Amino acid sequence: MDCLFKAMNRLVFLVEGDSELYFVQNRIIPYLYLNGAIGAITCQKITTNRKLNISGGNVSYNLFKNELDRIYAQGGVVVTTFLDFFRLPNNFPNHGAGNPDDIEAGMLEDNLDNRNYIPYIQKHEFEAIFFSDISNFYLFVDSNDKREAIESILNEFPNPEDINSHPNRYPAKRLKDILGYNKGADAELIIESCSIEMVISKCPRFAVWIEKLINLYVAA
Repeated sequence: MDCLFKAMNRLVFLVEGDSELYFVQNRIIPYLYLNGAIGAITCQKITTNRKLNISGGNVSYNLFKNELDRIYAQGGVVVTTFLDFFRLPNNFPNHGAGNPDDIEAGMLEDNLDNRNYIPYIQKHEFEAIFFSDISNFYLFVDSNDKREAIESILNEFPNPEDINSHPNRYPAKRLKDILGYNKGADAELIIESCSIEMVISKCPRFAVWIEKLINLYVAA
């Protein structure tokens, strides 16, 4: 495996939307470089309509595979993903199993010819990582009630990635109800306050993914 990754000269992140793109570009990629990455690292949204040049949002597995194949055709790449388990289209491999680990395994099995591939599905959605530290919300928490509501969520779950006790209580919905969160501009403001080191320390699945990227791409 090490020899395989030594031959690669570019790491590509495939993401759903602008918030994930911003987080990868401003938090994950700098972290990888700080930890020894020397090759080119890029991030792009999945294309949903090439004719209209539209990308991002929930995409079918077929559209995702088309994007994956186009990237592999360029040669010399390692591809990883940053997709939400919440509302992931049900035509992704092993979707019926009901957990991101099985989906990632199915995605790998469906791409045995491209071993330079590290699929990652965020449990339950991207906004979960914001709950790694209450200070991420300092621009929005302007009352004791809001602070207590956020703290209550932090105390309710073993780690931020488990925050999703009901379809109407997924992380972004909780933030919208408490803080009036808008995924566009508000996400970037929160990301600016977000420490990736804190995310890694609080979010175990995310931490395993980052460690895998470092071990297989950076350290190779």
